[in-house]
Amino acid sequence: MFLKKQLKFRSKKHDMTSCTSHTNLNRGFSLAEILIGSSIICLSLILIINLETGISKLGFGSTQRVQAGMLAEEGVTAINSMRNASWQNIGVLSNNTLYGLYWNQSNKNWQATTTISLVDNKFTRTVVFTPINRDIASFNIVDSGGVPDTDTRGYVVSVSWQENGATSTRSLTSYIHNIYNK
Repeated sequence: MFLKKQLKFRSKKHDMTSCTSHTNLNRGFSLAEILIGSSIICLSLILIINLETGISKLGFGSTQRVQAGMLAEEGVTAINSMRNASWQNIGVLSNNTLYGLYWNQSNKNWQATTTISLVDNKFTRTVVFTPINRDIASFNIVDSGGVPDTDTRGYVVSVSWQENGATSTRSLTSYIHNIYNK
């Protein structure tokens, strides 16, 4: 019985008539295969380059947003510094007027000016002060009515810059109070 299986196996092994027709097809690549392979490689490279460009733009925009946020926070610190030196630095500024902030190197202090200038040749930082009214009974800040509180001012520090042909802005809103009565 073992001999019969071995003979059957040999007879199948030596039957080459069905295999000879396939050997001519596997000699090399056809022009169509080369074109398709090249196209796939080129499209992949284009997609990778576009992805890298998009990531770079996203990272650059993110850097500008972080810088703008830090400049806005610096504006809040500048206003606190102005108040700490004297409430008159804040109290004399007109409501609803655009001011720029700058560091006065000779006096070593922050000052507000109506001249708006660029920060780092890219960002415009402004501050606008608003009057504050308080409810007489609760002394809470109210949007309308109440009595003016001359020792408290509202303000908005805004930082704007050009990004992809449009203006982007980051703003911080806060209050400042004459806590030192200077």
